[in-house]
Amino acid sequence: MGLLTNIFQTDLIQGLTLTIRYFFSKPVTLRYPEVRWEPPPRYRGAQVLKRHPDGKERCVGCGLCAEICPSSAIIIRTSEGEEHEKLIDFYQINLGLCIYCGFCQEVCPEDAVWMGNDYELSVTDPFNLNVTKESMLTKGDDPRYEDL
Repeated sequence: MGLLTNIFQTDLIQGLTLTIRYFFSKPVTLRYPEVRWEPPPRYRGAQVLKRHPDGKERCVGCGLCAEICPSSAIIIRTSEGEEHEKLIDFYQINLGLCIYCGFCQEVCPEDAVWMGNDYELSVTDPFNLNVTKESMLTKGDDPRYEDL
């Protein structure tokens, strides 16, 4: 068997056949960053905060998202306003700690927190993974997230 394989080079022919088959098939990679990957509809990327149609913030600072977060990635500090309403003093999500489970979206009673489609989260400084409320609201105002 080994002599026939050496004479007819069947291994070489099998390898070339496999190469030619993949050469003419549909590509399995993208020319990133020119061509971006389109995530599936249920993809859970970085969180965004949404507003009401009149422009008011939906987040009321109840803190349920911070309570249910299994990795303690969400920090909320609130204070009491003049009319005894909660004022959000500090809202931050550490995307380096987040496991993108989506519990924060599920527990939010005001539908303020949504899992976005962002998957490009690479940074050189780990402190840049801390996302504030203002940047999340800016992302939520982006027309790409209207369908969320």
